[in-house]
Amino acid sequence: MARRLDSPGRVALERLPWTDAARIDEAVERFARTGEGDFYRLPEDDAVTLRLRVGSYRVRLTRDVRERVLRIWWVYRA
Repeated sequence: MARRLDSPGRVALERLPWTDAARIDEAVERFARTGEGDFYRLPEDDAVTLRLRVGSYRVRLTRDVRERVLRIWWVYRA
């Protein structure tokens, strides 16, 4: 599955220290390839929205199964 970093996600990732950004990138890549990762969905999230835990950060993303694309919307510290 490919991944696409949309504008808010790109800005959030660029503002992080490079070591944290690299760790988040690695976790998202692993999730895209294998589906492995510490992810969850909140009750108010729609059916395609996921939140991936990476240390103290959360990555909010959507999964488009038909296009086989993950879209990263936000990266924030929990």
